Amino acid sequence: MSEEDGFPFDLPPRPGDDGGWDAALLLHGLTGSPFEVRHVALRLHEDGLRCLGPVMPGHGGDPRALAGLPWRAWVDGAREELFRLQGARRTFVVGCSMGALVACALAHDHPDRVDGLALLAPALRTSASIRLAGAFARTRLAQLLPPIPKGPSDLRDPEMRRRNPALAAVPISALAELEGLQRHVDRILPGIAAPALVIAGGHDHTVTLAGARRLARRIGSGPAPLVVLRRSQHLVGIDVERDACAELVAKHLSAVPPFGRGEE
Repeated sequence: MSEEDGFPFDLPPRPGDDGGWDAALLLHGLTGSPFEVRHVALRLHEDGLRCLGPVMPGHGGDPRALAGLPWRAWVDGAREELFRLQGARRTFVVGCSMGALVACALAHDHPDRVDGLALLAPALRTSASIRLAGAFARTRLAQLLPPIPKGPSDLRDPEMRRRNPALAAVPISALAELEGLQRHVDRILPGIAAPALVIAGGHDHTVTLAGARRLARRIGSGPAPLVVLRRSQHLVGIDVERDACAELVAKHLSAVPPFGRGEE
């Protein structure tokens, strides 16, 4: 499997001297693919973690597969993948954009399975144009429209923009579902105990820095550290500062103790 495709990945762990191993579930964003988080996964794999990067429900094929799919399907699909990591000493969830919101939902619902979070460009608040499209998505007329063609990926790095295998269009109903997920996560943030790191792009055109700040401030384990990669756009895990992003994630997760499993 090549890093240049959008296929799921499962990188095996390297057990420690005690036979234990750590794991990370890495979740991509709306209309994206595991390519968005694979660079971070490769860095975590260097530290011996098993790294699981699934294709989120409704993704990986015809954009029309997203039409009518409720946001809870994204959470349910990610939950199934999280449960595949049963037996890990520590389990982390790394999410990009919409995937960061799903990561928060998993940490809230399964504190015994999620020891730490790394939230990349979390989509708690989107740009004005996306919010406007989300409002239109709730009208009857919107249900008659085919998926809306998308522009280039929100990336400064031209090579990564070329290689990124994202969906070429998005059903407008998916934007309304994203809003539903945003509202849900905003409500449950104070109940999340897993230590989190938030990373944002300084030139993000898709989500707002205000949303990242709100998430970092409101999360129950917080305030979470918020790092702004000044030269990056939305997909910080594969943009021009991707190595710095991966190092920040690896450093944060390596310092997280086992959570909620009875250890002293």
